[in-house]
Amino acid sequence: MLSPYLSIFPSEERPGSRLVFSSKKTSVAVLTDEVLQLIESGTLSPEDLATLTKLGVAVPDREEERHSMLTYVDGLNARNRNLNISVIINLDCNFRCVYCYEEGLKGQIYMSDETVGQLLSFIKARFTPDKNDLNIDFYGGEPLMSKAAIRYISEDLKSFTSERNAEYGFTLVTNGSLFTRKAAQELSEVGLKAIKVTLDGPAEVHDRYRPFKTGTGSFEAIMRNLKQTCDIVKIGIGGNFERGNYEKFIPLLDILEKEGLTPDRVSQVKFSPVMSRPAGDISPADYTDGCMSINEPWLFKADLLLREEVLKRGYQVPRHMPMPCHVEIDDAFVVNVDGEIYKCPTFIGRKGYGIGNVKEGIRDYRDVYRLDIWKNEKCLDCEYLPICFGGCRYMAFLRDGNLETIDCKKPYLDAALETLIRQDIKYRKPSGAA
Repeated sequence: MLSPYLSIFPSEERPGSRLVFSSKKTSVAVLTDEVLQLIESGTLSPEDLATLTKLGVAVPDREEERHSMLTYVDGLNARNRNLNISVIINLDCNFRCVYCYEEGLKGQIYMSDETVGQLLSFIKARFTPDKNDLNIDFYGGEPLMSKAAIRYISEDLKSFTSERNAEYGFTLVTNGSLFTRKAAQELSEVGLKAIKVTLDGPAEVHDRYRPFKTGTGSFEAIMRNLKQTCDIVKIGIGGNFERGNYEKFIPLLDILEKEGLTPDRVSQVKFSPVMSRPAGDISPADYTDGCMSINEPWLFKADLLLREEVLKRGYQVPRHMPMPCHVEIDDAFVVNVDGEIYKCPTFIGRKGYGIGNVKEGIRDYRDVYRLDIWKNEKCLDCEYLPICFGGCRYMAFLRDGNLETIDCKKPYLDAALETLIRQDIKYRKPSGAA
């Protein structure tokens, strides 16, 4: 019989057929109406049934498949051989971005030597013998304002993992202004694999939203550094758009190509909406031009348009993957500059969302972050569950001021999924395509 986690659309190219997407396997197949009927009646040939079962289209028992989702995240955690730690190495920054979610926290605050030592001890204790890969993602502020600390931490952990016959690597979420070729070469020697840099459109747009503290535009400096370092590390480019400016991101793609930052030199491009803040939030309360839900209708158009333009030019975008919210992954933590531990970087500094510290360890956080909130009848019956899992905890927090309800993505996926799938078919071979 057919899996409960399918989306089925008409096939524009093949009359009498359907475009079938499995959200559990993220596979795509074009099947005739006859084949779909044979699956439901249990009369499909064993060979074809085996193929479609592998793709997640056919299942032995629909209710059993639904029930299997209850242990899906447990299975991911049991198989995970990675330890992923995001480290807020400082809260200082040389930019003054108008929408910065850390605005109320920022200052000349750096991780102390004592906290660095405790961080290293915490990581080594969590890197149990069954682990193969240690991945650190350095955030700020601007992490490259703590380059010496990043190098010290990485040298120590690179030596530690080498003794364990394991791998160490780190990434940076950086504004790009300090990522010179010299910095790239120096840090790649101790494990730097990739960076993510934000460009908010062409210079005239970007410089308004992401200026230096002096008020000077930063676009030119970032572009110069990207061109000088794209042969050393993987570069991912992000951007934060609003309702009124998302179309201005399209010329940025042409600028990237013109400047030699072509798809073979940029690992991924992903533009995302700026998130607004509720009144009284620690970030700028007067900033209201972003979104507070993925289900806002204007976002459907913006997201699909920009994704199409990115793919059209040959750049990669993130694939749809069965992946729960970051807070549900056991071996993924965020360590703040003061050593406090959280499950998501957007919750740093928020009272009640810390789950311990690098000196004393981790407390039980199941209730704090409402783990398993998606284990309810509505979510289990939803065809999108494997690519949603109750959505983003932070989006729920922005909307409701707490984590007591899910961040349901169904309106967005109802409106956008078919187009997303057709974009993938047109511009790249989807994972698991038939």
